[in-house]
Amino acid sequence: MTSSKLAHRIELSLYASLIFIAVQLLRIPVGAQFVHLGNALVVVAVLLYDSKEAALVASLGLGIFDILNGYAPVAWITILESMIICLVLHLIYEKGMQSSQRPIAIIAVGVIAGLAKLLLNIIKYSLLHYAVGQLSFPAAFFVALGKVGGSFGTTLVTIVAVPILYPILQGLRAKWRQKKPDNGII
Repeated sequence: MTSSKLAHRIELSLYASLIFIAVQLLRIPVGAQFVHLGNALVVVAVLLYDSKEAALVASLGLGIFDILNGYAPVAWITILESMIICLVLHLIYEKGMQSSQRPIAIIAVGVIAGLAKLLLNIIKYSLLHYAVGQLSFPAAFFVALGKVGGSFGTTLVTIVAVPILYPILQGLRAKWRQKKPDNGII
């Protein structure tokens, strides 16, 4: 493995850790759920790296959080949701917008990702209450709307945070990549 590949893998590992720490330490309880920066950092990962690497760091960061915090039985759902968000951003941002760096594109990506995550949560809770709770689909849908309070907050955080965090993390990443190792290890 070349030193640049190793450095890139270390960078991805650190980013997955950042997602975990953001959800673990920087969360605001809202009923049974909480508002956090994890989803915004997943979106920024797509902007910084690409959708495949973002799906990897999202799966690691959010999956480890779920496993360590009592959500292990549903960790697979969290991972699936983050992969779907990365796929949506791959299709819209990477393919449709050709990874445009214009501020309006970055804002649009935050809005699209936030709304997509909210929609995924409504679908998830609707299906859960329909299949497991044995409610009619309209009833399951309305119950799902009542359960996504934290998701509304996280959607707003994603919409606001992505255009703020992306230039900051992009600048930090550029500075880190410019530094030359002085001991020849990396």
